[in-house]
Amino acid sequence: MQISAENDLCTVIVTVDGAPDQLDHAAAHAAEGLRRFAGFDGFVAGATHVAADGGRLVQYLQWRSEADHQACMADPSWADDPSSQRFMAQMQAGRIAVDVRVYTVAAQADGG
Repeated sequence: MQISAENDLCTVIVTVDGAPDQLDHAAAHAAEGLRRFAGFDGFVAGATHVAADGGRLVQYLQWRSEADHQACMADPSWADDPSSQRFMAQMQAGRIAVDVRVYTVAAQADGG
């Protein structure tokens, strides 16, 4: 991860809220997504975090550009992926709530 206002990367943060039993699949899907993202042009790094109470998943992704991120999301192979299909079905049924946003670094600090 390269968290710096100077590095000019596109940061995408995905949050998924739901009951812990619903987030088990979301966490597995997010892990698979990280593996797949690595094969797309412009992917820099990513990490997935699950809240201690199990009710929220946060995925932090870095791309060289927003266009690289959008190209990945527009790839038609996602529609044929069984994990993606299940994830979308959970979302459409209201079992999970998903928020995807693009961010810029506003401030940072390094530990010593």
